[in-house]
Amino acid sequence: MKILCINPNSSSEVTEGIEKICKEYALPGTEVEIKSIKEAPSGIESYHDAAISEKYLLERFEEWKGKYDGFIIACHSDIGVDLLRELTDKPVIGIGEASMLLALPLGHKFSILSLKRKKIPQKEDLVKKYGLENRCASIRATGLGVVANDKEKREKLIQEGEKAVTEDRAEILILGCAGMAGMDKEIEKAIGVPVIDGVVSALLIMESLIRYGVNTSKAGKYL
Repeated sequence: MKILCINPNSSSEVTEGIEKICKEYALPGTEVEIKSIKEAPSGIESYHDAAISEKYLLERFEEWKGKYDGFIIACHSDIGVDLLRELTDKPVIGIGEASMLLALPLGHKFSILSLKRKKIPQKEDLVKKYGLENRCASIRATGLGVVANDKEKREKLIQEGEKAVTEDRAEILILGCAGMAGMDKEIEKAIGVPVIDGVVSALLIMESLIRYGVNTSKAGKYL
């Protein structure tokens, strides 16, 4: 199977992190190609950033859609997911939705470790969109930008993750940005609860959808 994982920002650092984690977790026989949107901002931190990224994503997708069996959007805000589902019947998933779905069997409530405080309302809207308000303990801001050094990421994720577990009663933690890819096991060891990486979640779900031979329904929303 051939999967395209799209980083909708222009950060080479984030793209490299996504590529590394996909190579680590992909099944034998799965080919994962990573592409970024070079004209987009280095991080998708506002609605304006998302609009710029989606403009160029729309242009590129016409070229990409016939070459792959499924598509992952590596942005935890799931920008462009509905757009691509309308343009192809092949499976499309964002790392936000995937991370929440993978968290559900592991405990009663999850918390999302997000970026800056202004992202919290966007995450709340996303949780509501997927009908998971009663399974979300909290959304916590780490204060990080999409691109931050590993030491800062580690410290902030552990700090806010511990608060989510002790104060918000979260049982699972979700890393709320593709720029946090690959830090799940380290944070899990430090805090002692399951920690979900959205990129890994999306890859595992996408492989399952393709193996199962199912496509995006065109019976209603995505006509």
